[in-house]
Amino acid sequence: MSRYFLVSAAIEGFRGINNDGDPLVLKFRHDAVNSIHAPNGVGKSSIFEALHFALHGTVPRLEGMQDAEQGASYIVNKFHPGQQAIVALVFKSDDGTPDVSITVTRTAAGERVVTSPSGYADPDRFLTDLCEDFVLVDYPRFASLVDCSALERGRSFSSLIGMSRYSQLRQALDGAKRNINGDLGLSALDTEVTAENRSLRGIEQRVLSAHQEVTGMADGRITDAAALKAQVTAGLAGIALFMPLLANSSVMDVDFDAAEKIVDQEEGGAARKTLDGLNTAVTTLSGLQVSAAEFAEMDALITAARARDNAMRKVGAASLHALLKDALAVVNSEDWHDPKVCPVCEKAGEGPLQDQLEAKIALYDEAEQLDVELKRQVQSAGCVGKLRQLEEQARLGVADVDRIAPVLTLAAFQSSVSTADLERAKEALGALEAKRVDVIAAVNAEITELQASLPPSLVAVTRTLGQAKQFRDAMNEYERALPTLAAKQAKLAKLKRWKIFITNVAGQFATAESTLANVRITDIQDSCQELFGYLVRGGPDVRPTLNRAQNTEQVDLKLADFFGLPNQSARALLSESYRNAVAASIFMAAAIRHKGVPRFMVLDDVTSSFDAGHQFSLMDTIRTKLRFGAANGLPDGLQFIILSHDTSLEKYFDRLNGTTEWKHQKLQGMPPRGRLMIATQQADRLKAQAEQYLNAGQIDIGEPFVRQYLEYKLSQIITRLEIPVPPDYATRGDKRTLSTYVDAITTAVELYQAAGRCVLSIQQITDLQNHHVPSIMANYVSHYETGAGNPFNAYALLGILQSVDALADCFCWTDPANQHRKYYRRLDRQ
Repeated sequence: MSRYFLVSAAIEGFRGINNDGDPLVLKFRHDAVNSIHAPNGVGKSSIFEALHFALHGTVPRLEGMQDAEQGASYIVNKFHPGQQAIVALVFKSDDGTPDVSITVTRTAAGERVVTSPSGYADPDRFLTDLCEDFVLVDYPRFASLVDCSALERGRSFSSLIGMSRYSQLRQALDGAKRNINGDLGLSALDTEVTAENRSLRGIEQRVLSAHQEVTGMADGRITDAAALKAQVTAGLAGIALFMPLLANSSVMDVDFDAAEKIVDQEEGGAARKTLDGLNTAVTTLSGLQVSAAEFAEMDALITAARARDNAMRKVGAASLHALLKDALAVVNSEDWHDPKVCPVCEKAGEGPLQDQLEAKIALYDEAEQLDVELKRQVQSAGCVGKLRQLEEQARLGVADVDRIAPVLTLAAFQSSVSTADLERAKEALGALEAKRVDVIAAVNAEITELQASLPPSLVAVTRTLGQAKQFRDAMNEYERALPTLAAKQAKLAKLKRWKIFITNVAGQFATAESTLANVRITDIQDSCQELFGYLVRGGPDVRPTLNRAQNTEQVDLKLADFFGLPNQSARALLSESYRNAVAASIFMAAAIRHKGVPRFMVLDDVTSSFDAGHQFSLMDTIRTKLRFGAANGLPDGLQFIILSHDTSLEKYFDRLNGTTEWKHQKLQGMPPRGRLMIATQQADRLKAQAEQYLNAGQIDIGEPFVRQYLEYKLSQIITRLEIPVPPDYATRGDKRTLSTYVDAITTAVELYQAAGRCVLSIQQITDLQNHHVPSIMANYVSHYETGAGNPFNAYALLGILQSVDALADCFCWTDPANQHRKYYRRLDRQ
């Protein structure tokens, strides 16, 4: 697989980089450390954000803004005429395959357009493959690896070791497993199926009971509905009064109103109807007997409710739950100063509060889970359904306001089921069962009394007709409910199979992911500890150790040996510089072992809170051990691009610049309105820009370019001719004024001239001392440094540009071989 270095970036119109029509071009060597230095506010962060936008499509700082602030409107430079941003990147492979050029444009309409001038087939996919956590690292990202929670660290670390997709898939599977009941409606469907199945069993009982009453057969099977219908039809047809109604028809088609009129005409119409109603009441109430299992189910609900109450009492009010969650968020935030101090009472504990808060919150979660489970049980409980049916029976005489079943059902769906309501329901269930038995006995007594007043034959006919009608109604109800229930049962079975599958897969994948993560952690552990030793030379050998908790994504960062104490928290004990060194060693060790598409790292001000010694140790480690091509480095070295505003590191960068190991570039310019340029390549462009603005009369924009051009040329003379400079010049950037540049040059010329060793011609020395230096010092430098006098006009500034070139020419000679002007090697040699 090809891996890629970043060899150039051209940026225009992005954030602080205006550069209309003249992109800022950054060139990088793949076999050297690349550093870019700039003071704050000169565009360094805009470079990092441009790379982030190109790869990820976002600017993190703007993403964090509120919607009302319209963060996306700040992606494009506010002063760019075209109101579009362009980031053009070129990537070089490590195996000789052609370079890949990709251009990302933020259009004026706010679209992100990705193209490939080199013809790469899928540039979007190419950029996506570069989006590893170690590629773009700024200081907050760097420091958070130590300071974040164990879970966040684990997920971040998964990306560092090439397992981000595994981590994302594990999170997705865990989420699917955890939320499958709610997301797929499985719990609600299970409750519906349980309730409807129980209702269907009751209907079956009514069908078979009526069948037995009509036919006298006790072995009827609900699965053979056709036989049941035929047998009831035959039983009803055996009564001569009903034979005309059953000619070529079934009991399911009988006109029972007509049958009742026939019986009325025979004898005892009103009494027969009363008898029919009494028989129906007995049949209905007989089917509502409360079983021992239902009483036991009610006891189980009460037990569950009491367990829920006990769990609730342990944790206190719900408002305390919210307070604990807020406190945990504060403790885990980057802004909280001490993980041991409570943000509510501001008292310090013996250890970090995170574990205590999470444990307390877990108790709330347990109580909430018990309440959710109780509500689910109430929704599907047969005893609650039986209570509802009993309360709805008119003969049991329960007023609407006294009914408890609706209260339980409503509470289960909307709020929380109280233990008191369940206890009342148990009492009511027992009382109604006793009353049901008494009512059946009373109704049977009425039936006996009424039957005695009717002819025996008519009593039997009336009873048979009523049972046949009940059979028909129950069978119709059964046949309507059965297909609906069967469809729901099939769907429920499928969802349960899916739940089993997801649960098993999630468990197996979690185990495999944990195993692989531990293997990779072990793989980089030694490298991490070795790198940490390089970064904190002379410091204690605390041996930072990564521990992945079993069956979780949490990664703990411990110190194997903290002055003799084993297994201590790195986050709690290490100073900021040491924490950063730990983060650096983890990032670097993981990045070096990574085998993905990117083979480069961009580091933005990652040394901001390093001690000075640790800063240089990090740079030396990158240069000598980690970079691609290091003589004694690792075979899987990376290309490093370092963005920094640190003045002490700038001297380090300058010292190494131009060697085979390092390429250093400095940013100069006036963002966000002016041009941003690289100092090492911009002398002619500085002059061209100055002339362009001055010729257009734009003195306020052109004048800073004049100063930059003068400073660059004076610095170039000092560097090329190895002119001695004062210690302040060499060590303090704030002492490098234009007058110190000029003084160093003129003093050196006078010294070499006095010694008779100056290589400059007499004419060059005369022009330097009598014309160019006085002209520049009098006309510009003293004015600029004191701010005295009237502002320069454009012609005066153009004259200063000519004087600068003339002064530089005093230090050049003409090569007879090619007639090119070259700088002298030193003041005493050509």
